[in-house]
Amino acid sequence: MDPIQSASDLDAHAGGWSARNQQFLSYFLSRAGHRGTMPLASFVIAVAAGVGVGALVHQAVGETALALRVALSVLAGGAGLAVVCRKLDFDYAQRSAATELASGLLHANRDCLKVLAADGKMLRVSEHGAELMDAESPDQLSGADWLNFWSGDDRKAAEKALAGALAGTSTSFTGSCATVKGRTKWWNSTLTPVTGDDGEVATVLCASEDVTQQCELLKTLRERDELMHEMESHVRLVFYSYSSNFEHFHHVSAGVESVFGLTPQDLANRPSAWLELVVPEDLEPLLAEMSRIASEATEGRIEYRIRRPDGCLRWIRSTAYPVFDDSAKVARIVGVSEDITLEQERLAALDRLAYTDALTGLSNRGALIRHMKTLCRQNVAFGLMFVDLDRFKVLNDTLGHTAADRLLQDIAKVIQGALPPDACVARLGGDEFAVIVRGPSDKATLATLAQSLLNLFSSDVRKDHAAPFVTASIGISIFPEHGRDHEALLTSADIAMYAAKKGGRNGFRFADEASSDVLGDFELECDLPTALASNQFVLHFQGIHEPASLAVKGVEALVRWNHPTRGLVRPASFIPILEESGFIVEVGAWVMDAALAQLSIWQSAGRQELSMSVNVSARQLRDDSLVAIVDEALRKHDVPPHCVQIELTESALMENALLAQATLMALKRLGVRIAIDDFGTGYSSLRYLADFSPDIVKIDRSFTARLDRDAAAASIVRGIIQMSHELGIKVTAEGVETDQQLHALRDAGCDYVQGYFLTKPTNADKLFHREGALAAS
Repeated sequence: MDPIQSASDLDAHAGGWSARNQQFLSYFLSRAGHRGTMPLASFVIAVAAGVGVGALVHQAVGETALALRVALSVLAGGAGLAVVCRKLDFDYAQRSAATELASGLLHANRDCLKVLAADGKMLRVSEHGAELMDAESPDQLSGADWLNFWSGDDRKAAEKALAGALAGTSTSFTGSCATVKGRTKWWNSTLTPVTGDDGEVATVLCASEDVTQQCELLKTLRERDELMHEMESHVRLVFYSYSSNFEHFHHVSAGVESVFGLTPQDLANRPSAWLELVVPEDLEPLLAEMSRIASEATEGRIEYRIRRPDGCLRWIRSTAYPVFDDSAKVARIVGVSEDITLEQERLAALDRLAYTDALTGLSNRGALIRHMKTLCRQNVAFGLMFVDLDRFKVLNDTLGHTAADRLLQDIAKVIQGALPPDACVARLGGDEFAVIVRGPSDKATLATLAQSLLNLFSSDVRKDHAAPFVTASIGISIFPEHGRDHEALLTSADIAMYAAKKGGRNGFRFADEASSDVLGDFELECDLPTALASNQFVLHFQGIHEPASLAVKGVEALVRWNHPTRGLVRPASFIPILEESGFIVEVGAWVMDAALAQLSIWQSAGRQELSMSVNVSARQLRDDSLVAIVDEALRKHDVPPHCVQIELTESALMENALLAQATLMALKRLGVRIAIDDFGTGYSSLRYLADFSPDIVKIDRSFTARLDRDAAAASIVRGIIQMSHELGIKVTAEGVETDQQLHALRDAGCDYVQGYFLTKPTNADKLFHREGALAAS
């Protein structure tokens, strides 16, 4: 620094000091001025932050007695500022007064201040400095070798700094040393030379600031940075920090190269580079989600596809979270992006499995409904044909299951070959098929297609299989003429198909031609209100067995209608009417009550762990009273909730997934178990296993029937069982009709089995008659 030429210059380099210290300094200078002249060589004044002494010196000794050539050195160190006065060429009476002044100023500083001799010995240590070094007093450190407190590289740095100061240069360094008590502290030390009258360095003033806390904090932050760097470098994830308006990145991790094929520098240079990789059809929803996150200041997640610079198509999932500043405004957007291509491929494979008919390879009912929903939503005209083979049960019994399955496979090929390439063909189960023909579909065009199918059934199929005459009945509905949603169209085509059967089979009917043919159904519907009051409904029960012991572990309640004039009406004839009329809610409540009443009787007779399965339809699931009905039946009959199992098909879940999920959660809170019925036929999408967390899945009988003769079906069944078990879900196989099927399911680890081979649906009194014989066999 430039020399200070006057007292006012000295004040310009310092602020205020305490009144007590000013008085002390004024007193000392006054005494020194009255005692004559005595030159002081290399007098050092260490000043705490804000020492103002120039005016006091001027006032005490007068301008004429002041001949100052002061060079100031500013010692950096958190607590304060040291001003070194290199030459004070005025005389004092007592050298001890100057020493006293220097000592007082040393003690005023909050750093560890020390006066070092040329050999490193500590001549003087400030009071506070002794405390920082864990010494009992400054005297404990006086005469100690300052260099001995340092070790390793830090000692080398201390030696270098001391040598520099002794050579006349102010030096500084940062290092750690042990205190008197052995504690390690970090110091930021500045060493300033103090020269004598001869201009040579006599002593060194060392000011050390205790920066232990800051160093430890920096160490912690450095370790965290290193950990984050290691994590970001070794995982295939992209961690990012975006500006609140998504215009530039604050940070992008190295994982961006493996996920997007870009480098962090690419995004620093051109922040929109990653958006240019997004496939066009996914870009608009992605930008919309980014805009929503920015405007609503909420987190978001979206999945989209990119075409990497190397040409690979990848699926990406990005999640973003807003970070707010002190004023509650969004400061930045942070998040993570990951490559989910493998996950999407697996989901696609599961989707194909869930929406593909295992026997024919056609779409199944679930796929058909999904396709119809899309077309209805897009307002695309199409025709729907329901194809039901006539007397197929007779063919099945005559040809045998294996030959009948081959017949169904060939019929599927015939239907596909006879239709336009963009037509959708689905097998709904059993001998039922459905066809969607897109485009403006007038009755004449659809009638021609239907008739060509009927002709092919009676010619090509019969010729290839040397089978009896194969015919079918076809019902046709048209969008939007016969319905504006998939349910209405399916119902219309189904009714038209039954009308074709009633009309003599081997023909087709349009939906608007079938009204006269459903008169019988209306008669049944009119009889339904009195059926419940007249106790015309009865329950039959079918056993659910443990595969190894064949013991009955549960039963399924099956409703039957004992009509006073028509006799026992099959469920397929009246359940759809119950559903359509809404009367299924009342009948379902009766079934729940009667089933649990019977379960209570069986449990009281010693079968405490027996469970009861009750089917619940889509209409019941939509009704607000379902949970209350189940709860009331549980309380009324004092049945343990875990012994009650509610069975639903996927179609019931699909109608309103959010409502279904809420209802199932309420049922689970009651303690009852949930089962998905007809699993694998399209009603039971594998994706719903995660959404609805069922306790049990029931493998459809179409898979069970082919276990002993179809390796593919066996593999699918084993896969379903393994996957379900990994998700903590039990598995029941329906439709067990042979000993070979039973053994195959037992070997596959199936939890429960059900079918005519074990027990046929019967009344409660006869249900357990065969249990002993089965176990013995």
